Amino acid sequence: MNVIFTNHLQQTLNELDETLKDALDEFIFHVKKHGLRGLQDRNKSSADIAPTTQKNLEKIQYAQKHCLWHYHLGVPYYLGKPGNMTSQYVLHYSRYDEFIVLIDIVSHPPFALPSIEKMVHST
Repeated sequence: MNVIFTNHLQQTLNELDETLKDALDEFIFHVKKHGLRGLQDRNKSSADIAPTTQKNLEKIQYAQKHCLWHYHLGVPYYLGKPGNMTSQYVLHYSRYDEFIVLIDIVSHPPFALPSIEKMVHST
């Protein structure tokens, strides 16, 4: 599977600490070799939230429109049971059939979807 970086992530790579850079490198290596199957832990659609409020409905529609997913990078460490472990830092990306577009690495909570401006990429 091909991996593309947004302009935003390209510009902020130097600001990441070594632990985050290493986690990102591991994610990229895995995806290029195996695709999105068999990742260490929680990798899910960012539209997978309860539609209990109008704000959540808007988030769902936005995430679906932009094919947004997020992966817990295990930084600073994983919490939970294997197969469903979470971490403070997540990698936001857009998922398509043949490629993914890496958008941003953020700390959460709170869980905030990336802005349109952060999704710009050159391909």
